[in-house]
Amino acid sequence: MYRIKLISVSNNELKNKTLNIYLKNDYYFGKISDTPPTISNVEEDIEIVPSGVQKNQKNYKLISFNDEILGVVDYLIDYPEKNTVLIGLLIIKNNRQKEGIGTKIFRYLENSFKDKNFLKIRIGVLVDNKIALSFWKKQNFKEIERKFLKFQKSEKEVIVMEKEI
Repeated sequence: MYRIKLISVSNNELKNKTLNIYLKNDYYFGKISDTPPTISNVEEDIEIVPSGVQKNQKNYKLISFNDEILGVVDYLIDYPEKNTVLIGLLIIKNNRQKEGIGTKIFRYLENSFKDKNFLKIRIGVLVDNKIALSFWKKQNFKEIERKFLKFQKSEKEVIVMEKEI
């Protein structure tokens, strides 16, 4: 049996733990920026919401798996439409990938969304992020559209995927 906990990033110590996870995920962050992530990036990620979204729709959490902080999840509820959860970021430390942990964490999130009567989960995956595309396809997400989104200083093509739950 395993234990998963979501932890609010509410102080500098937890922000630094978040930055540590960002720095240990150079595959993803190397795709969106030419420079390594900083504490300012963490603070911006904690606060930023799309136009028209209320702060109480935003959930930005560290992920503890068997009492070890291994990842970060950032999601919006009732976005882009009612009864939909948009996962903006789900990352697991590079050195703990390919162990089935990401799937267990996603199942935990999916079940908690289902328990709260959400009907769909939506994600956006960078076109060139082969690892993430493979992961989300294994979770039965289907492509619904492609669009260009701004990441730090450049625009990147994103595959929008969705799953009914």
